Amino acid sequence: MKDQNNNLLLTPALNEFSAREIQTFAEDLEKTNQKNDQKKDTLQQEFSTQIKVAVMTRLGIPHVRIAQRLNIHRKTISKYAQKNQELFNKIHQEFKSGTSIPDMAQKYNAPQPLVWSVILEEKTDQERFKCLNWGLRAWDNWYFNDVDHRFGDPWPGRIPAQLVAHTLFYFTKQNDLVLDPMAGGGVVADTCLAFNRQCLSFDLLDRVKTRPEIEPFLWDPENLAWPLPSGKKPDLIFFDPPYFKKMAAHYMKGSISDFSKPQYLSFFRNIFSLMREQSKPTTLMAFLNADFRDFQGIPAVNENPDNAILMFTYAKLLETCGWKITHLMDCPLSTERFTGNMVNRMHEKRTLGIVRRTLIIGKPDILHKQEL
Repeated sequence: MKDQNNNLLLTPALNEFSAREIQTFAEDLEKTNQKNDQKKDTLQQEFSTQIKVAVMTRLGIPHVRIAQRLNIHRKTISKYAQKNQELFNKIHQEFKSGTSIPDMAQKYNAPQPLVWSVILEEKTDQERFKCLNWGLRAWDNWYFNDVDHRFGDPWPGRIPAQLVAHTLFYFTKQNDLVLDPMAGGGVVADTCLAFNRQCLSFDLLDRVKTRPEIEPFLWDPENLAWPLPSGKKPDLIFFDPPYFKKMAAHYMKGSISDFSKPQYLSFFRNIFSLMREQSKPTTLMAFLNADFRDFQGIPAVNENPDNAILMFTYAKLLETCGWKITHLMDCPLSTERFTGNMVNRMHEKRTLGIVRRTLIIGKPDILHKQEL
């Protein structure tokens, strides 16, 4: 084991650990992993207005929203259309002559997903998987060893783009509209770019310089509002919220991750209902979350179930709010965060960790709507 300065640390004996040190150790390890991940990712810098317009246009964002977001005139957007087509032609030509995607992204100061979006034009979804060197699972267990650093920014709880792509493949078609209500690092929007889906994304942080496609929006628990214009109904809602208590310190103050259990579940009850009200009959919900158990340093038989939130609790909430569950996809968390020493201590205490993460797919329950 090493510290942040790469100095070797002595491994303490088992009896030197308190009941909560597994949690503290895991959080420290997660921070270190995040720093290592950030080194792998392309450094973020502000994109030109032309590139911002290209990204937002290809995601199907209406010109009026682009103009408001970038503080430009709508006619300016039309002027960039010709310039961007010339840029896309250059990308196609350079790709055919052997220039790599990262090199083109660097040359034109454009995000890699935008370059992929251009390169993959006219491709089927299966061909897109192949070009991205992603295997396509034909079953309901979607385990991925690591995130794909080409998609999404370094972010707490960052999910693999492959997981998003599988959801798009099985539950949407090209040009469908995807809503990402808590966009975080933007992996959903990036994957939608690569798979020719429209996407409207929202998050607490305003990052117009590097993430113009993610609009700032607060889901106020006291006064929930809907960010989409009336009549604009998504085909898919990809909902990957901050998990209960997991990495709460890494999120902004006021994040739902730090809510009490009653506050957290009440928030989901309200937002599930709002999403149901704003959906069309064919809208699908893809809700990703993980079990929470207060297991750190506690023998499994002594865990207090009153402190837990398991996935079937979210499923019950969805059904209560008018969603009919159609699929449960296993998307396990990586076990790599459990080091050998941690596993030994967990064995010693008979502590049972958590890797279960589930993607719940649901559709509006018409009968439930009739009962309301």
